[in-house]
Amino acid sequence: MIRPLRYLMMLCLIWPCLAWADTVQLDTQPQGTNGFLERLDDPQGNLDAQAALASNAWRSIPGALNAGFTHDVIWLRLQVRAGQATPPTWVLKLSNALLDDVQLYSLKHDGELYRLRSGEELERPLWPMKYRAPAFPLVLEADQTQVLLLRLISKNAMSVSVNLMPETIFSERSRVEYLAYGLYFGVYLALIIFHLLFWRMTAAPESGWYLLFVSCCLLIESLSSGLVQQLTDIPVAISDRLLGCGLAASLPIGLIFALRQLRVTSFGHFRKVLKGISLLIATLGAGAILVGHYQFGAPLVQTSSLLTIVILVAMAMVLLFRGHRPARFFLLVFGVYYAGVLMAFLRNLGLVPASFITDNSLAIGTLLHMVLMSMRIIHHYRQLEDEKRLAQADFKELLQSHNVRLEQQITERTLELREEISQRTLLEAELREALLQEQSMREEQREFVAMVSHEFRTPLAIIGTSAQQIARNLSASPERNEQRCQNIRDASTRLLSLVDDYLNNDRVEGTAAIARRAEHALEPLLERITSDLPSERFSVSNLSRVQTLRCDDGLLKIAVRNLLANADRHAPEGSTVQLILDDNAGFLDIQVVNEGPAIPADQAEQLFQKYFRGSQAQQHPGAGLGLHLVKRIAELHDGEIYLDSRGDSAPIRFRLSLPVAA
Repeated sequence: MIRPLRYLMMLCLIWPCLAWADTVQLDTQPQGTNGFLERLDDPQGNLDAQAALASNAWRSIPGALNAGFTHDVIWLRLQVRAGQATPPTWVLKLSNALLDDVQLYSLKHDGELYRLRSGEELERPLWPMKYRAPAFPLVLEADQTQVLLLRLISKNAMSVSVNLMPETIFSERSRVEYLAYGLYFGVYLALIIFHLLFWRMTAAPESGWYLLFVSCCLLIESLSSGLVQQLTDIPVAISDRLLGCGLAASLPIGLIFALRQLRVTSFGHFRKVLKGISLLIATLGAGAILVGHYQFGAPLVQTSSLLTIVILVAMAMVLLFRGHRPARFFLLVFGVYYAGVLMAFLRNLGLVPASFITDNSLAIGTLLHMVLMSMRIIHHYRQLEDEKRLAQADFKELLQSHNVRLEQQITERTLELREEISQRTLLEAELREALLQEQSMREEQREFVAMVSHEFRTPLAIIGTSAQQIARNLSASPERNEQRCQNIRDASTRLLSLVDDYLNNDRVEGTAAIARRAEHALEPLLERITSDLPSERFSVSNLSRVQTLRCDDGLLKIAVRNLLANADRHAPEGSTVQLILDDNAGFLDIQVVNEGPAIPADQAEQLFQKYFRGSQAQQHPGAGLGLHLVKRIAELHDGEIYLDSRGDSAPIRFRLSLPVAA
């Protein structure tokens, strides 16, 4: 009971102070606070939230807060009231990203004070909302008045505007804002890169000074917006010193660059004194900022910058009345920038109120100035290039008459050399191709000779030995002579099979087999291919619905018989070799399945190469052409041969796939 009574008594004490203040009525759209804010100065910084609320020193301010460079703690008070349709979650956003310490106290109708803290002195991960400037989430209750207190401390200019918006709109506007900043600083970086390259190419002092000037502007703008601090989490001690030193350096750099663009030939002694004073003030300001006296160094530099702008504009006006043409350009291009700088500095010094125009005047003026200045520099060097081009035109004209003939001869000779090089390149390519073909043919001949010498030797030796035995013993028993004759017949059959393989290979190596295609009924064709196969060894199954097949029946018979012969050689005794015909999406699949030892994985991809014989085929006669012939015959029929199973987990399966006409 004691705590609610205490809050009730506090509300009774401060209610007379709140009764006359205007209340911000919130609906569903963002709401500015100009005209609704009250200000309380706390020079010693001794007041807490309750003491600040109870103070009688509050005074209304017509717009945004603009206190300049001050050591005081500034309190802002605001009353808000949410309607029935108002979203419950809102965001209070401050425009100044360089505030050192910001504390938000929310006093609700029940007397509870809720405190949130932000600002550069607080580490960025501890901020209540991830944003470049201080922002606080608010939870509002419908039809209830809520008092908001802001406690502000800053060594930078105390120029702040306060805005309220629903959280969804804040998120959307934040994305748009970051996109705009990305484009804005993208233009900055593009200009810096462009002028860096331009300076490297031309080595002109103006480009170098302008590059320094734009770099200072980029440093100041990026730090003033709070983006660098948000992205890098650098402490305020470093960010404030970087910003202050950037401001200090911009004073002499901007003065020197402006004088070079003004092209002043008079006021010689005065210009030297002005440069010396600007360097001295920049040094003093940067030194004061580095040792921690930011509120002395920054106003010193900004005030000096304002005086320098006035002096430069006065010099330009005097030169303009004297007919000095660069003065017109200077007043146009630098006038836009100086107007933005003047507006921003006057706002920082508290001489003009903070608003959207004054908050963004420096950025707008700087961007317009950089664009115009870039165009001016490019135009200036184009003029120099034109003058140089005109000066060299006469000399080039004299040389041109002497160079035309030489260039013509060089062109003709170059064309001749190119043609000769092209011909030699073509000849070299032809020779290389011929050499590769010759090497391939020689390798095939060597393999062929080795294969023939090996495969023919054994049957010839059998024939010779059997003939000698018959000749030596003509009176041998008929059974013995019949066995020797059977050996001769087997050997001759083996020789004929080898000869057939070589002849079939010669036939399918060309494309003449394509012309012999014809329509064949599938059942009779299958009967012709398998008519002489022993049924106890071979099993034929036709599961296909295909009636006719366009093919070369002779080549197809060779392919199927080679697959069957290959399976017969490697299938164990007593097992059955299966020949299966089936349909497969527009193709006729001819499958040969047999039991037997598995084909090694490293040899599976080489089975269809010419003259290749695997480790299991070494125990059987052959030339290594059977499966190669099958592959070639499949290609001549626009088909393909596959090894579907090596025999490791399922029977060995070869599949010859041939297209079927629709």
